[in-house]
Amino acid sequence: MNEFDLKKIAIESGALSVACIDLSDPDFIKALEQHGEEQANWLAQGFGADMDYLQRMLKDKVDLQETFPGAKSAVVITFTNKWGMPEAEHPFPAVAEDALVGYISGYAKEQDYHRTGHGVLTSIHNGLQAQLGEFEAFAAVDTKPVFERFLAAYAGLGIIGPNDLLRTPERDVRVFIGTLFCTEKIIELRLKPEFAFPCHFCRACEKRGCPTGAIKEGQEFDSRLCISYLTIEKKGLLNSEQRDLMEDWLFGCDWCSVVCPPKEKEDNRIAVDLEWLMKSSAGEIRRLIKGSAVEYAGVQKLRRNAIAILRKSQDPRAQELLEWCADNMQSNLLLQQITCD
Repeated sequence: MNEFDLKKIAIESGALSVACIDLSDPDFIKALEQHGEEQANWLAQGFGADMDYLQRMLKDKVDLQETFPGAKSAVVITFTNKWGMPEAEHPFPAVAEDALVGYISGYAKEQDYHRTGHGVLTSIHNGLQAQLGEFEAFAAVDTKPVFERFLAAYAGLGIIGPNDLLRTPERDVRVFIGTLFCTEKIIELRLKPEFAFPCHFCRACEKRGCPTGAIKEGQEFDSRLCISYLTIEKKGLLNSEQRDLMEDWLFGCDWCSVVCPPKEKEDNRIAVDLEWLMKSSAGEIRRLIKGSAVEYAGVQKLRRNAIAILRKSQDPRAQELLEWCADNMQSNLLLQQITCD
């Protein structure tokens, strides 16, 4: 199979870019093992916060033959779900100008990127089988033990920027990554990305993108200070320091991505009415967010984050809403979040 065929299949399936790695290549195996050691050291320093699954999955991310039995090649793609595009839509109701609001990251617009990516990879698998015959393949989009950014950077789809995101020539950091581990040998295809603004000439994500210090020149990325971590992955209660760090975000954070490449911040956030979020039935909200990236957090975590935002507000309506929550909420976690230090 030739390179043009793989690229044609991938683009027609909805990918932005594609590359292919020979999983038996000694140079790749060595680079993967080295990356695993670097990640182990990063975790040992506590930068992974309480995301224990990162430690549990570390061995599986390095031993790909054990994780994906029989895999010979990894087809790596980038794709998008209209992240950052004006026409991108979301399911949340319109917000009045004077409403108490929290914000959801712009990447959560449109269909959940996990579903989009799996659809693209399934189409690529079918296209490859049409030329090569049937073979087994394992699709991974941010849900399996895979060093996705490392694989994409190694294959030449982009580089890992100071904000710890994959930066690509096509759409900078506003892309997602998918990998198809194939039991059929696919010809290796590695690229050389070129950028008009190299990261070392810019570093906007460090200098004016991150408000918490999670991304800081000369230091490792610190998940413990990352707003996306606090609003999506952090378990349990948010203390006063964490509440201050998370600003008015309900889910995710855009600040280190909207300044890439060097430009003024663009506000693509999704505004959510906090009174609507707290007073609507949980079932209604679950139905609304089903099929979106926000579904991963769930209703309780969104409400926990909303309480954290309300507690910082100077608007009298925020205190009134907190009092309503104290009288009407059944969740012990949410009741504790209203009063915890």
